[in-house]
Amino acid sequence: MEYIKGSNQLRALFSTYWILFRGWYKGEIREAVIENVEKMLKCRTPQLGFHEYRCPHCNRRRLIPHSCKSRFCNSCGKILTDNWTEERLSDILQVGYHHIIFTLPWQLRAIILLNRKVMLNLLFRSVKKSILDWTEQQGYTPGIYVILHTYGSDIKFNVHFHVIITSGGISKDRKRWISSKDGYIMPEKGLKKRWRYNVIHEMIVANNKGFLEMPLLKKTGKRLNLRGVISVISKLQWYIYIGTCLLDIGITVKYVARYTKKPVLAETRIKSYDSKWVIFTYKDYADNSKIKVKKMRLFTFMSYLINHIPDKHFRIVRGYGIFSNRVKGELLSLSRELVGDKSKLEGKNHKSWQERYIERTGQDPLICEKCQTPMELVYRCFKLESNYLNKLNIKDIWSPLPSIQFNSG
Repeated sequence: MEYIKGSNQLRALFSTYWILFRGWYKGEIREAVIENVEKMLKCRTPQLGFHEYRCPHCNRRRLIPHSCKSRFCNSCGKILTDNWTEERLSDILQVGYHHIIFTLPWQLRAIILLNRKVMLNLLFRSVKKSILDWTEQQGYTPGIYVILHTYGSDIKFNVHFHVIITSGGISKDRKRWISSKDGYIMPEKGLKKRWRYNVIHEMIVANNKGFLEMPLLKKTGKRLNLRGVISVISKLQWYIYIGTCLLDIGITVKYVARYTKKPVLAETRIKSYDSKWVIFTYKDYADNSKIKVKKMRLFTFMSYLINHIPDKHFRIVRGYGIFSNRVKGELLSLSRELVGDKSKLEGKNHKSWQERYIERTGQDPLICEKCQTPMELVYRCFKLESNYLNKLNIKDIWSPLPSIQFNSG
């Protein structure tokens, strides 16, 4: 029997130190983190179940372990990212697009970490409102995708938002497409003010309702005093980048796709680790994008990585305007008619694991190497069944095919 598996350096690190790390921070680790990490540790092992195939001629067997589909797994993250990219590209209209980046003052990071769900949801609402307030004044509704990004190249917690927006949009009466003049999207100065105002306003409302908490205040029943925070952040420059009209929206979609499903760190960036230190590379954008080496305490490194795992069912990509889930089915088709986009919409045809394996290695994993005959599915297992595995003598017949190694960006 042959057993097909993946290899993952990040998994090697966590498989060695995760139990120790979890014991040290007992009770402080979010459930979503525990679930994603432990699924990653079992990825493509019999513990998550498997499909068994058998050659009808020579009786040769092959186990295909199930993948974990965890966003903390580099292999699964690559596949999920490719699928997400295909879905977004199928929504693309033949119009101009812009890429906007919304950033936040570093003074808000602690409040966000301690109030993840409330703060991130209100930040999404603030991005949406900041843009749609302007476009509604201009008499049109654009298509908007907002992508949450929580880390920098050095893996520290740094919340910002990438926005892909159509250059123009559908008119209020839904009878014409209004294009932005000369690729102009909106005034940067005005957008900065609206962004800052909307975030501060949303925070005040959330705090007045008792939604924002700080551990030291929770015991006393007091609410967070935002006055000091607001007095500081209201005077700061809130940076926003508005790109020129994009020539190829596909490049930008693929760029932001890296932040949707993949882990923070590419496998190749980890240079070495031991029980005390991890050494990895990062790109220093403050120093002309030079590649630098960073040495970090092991538990600090692990803490930084798991900080970027979102809570269960939390959507880090959200569509607004034409791309809102509620109206996309209707408005996207109507917009195609209005802009004269005759491109044929293709269904979301994601590649199977077999197709990806053939594409990567040039081998069909379900063709018997001895008989050159297609193998047949004979058994499905959706959780570890040790008795069945023992019958197969998996130790004696171990013969893995070349592993598929994926790297995140």
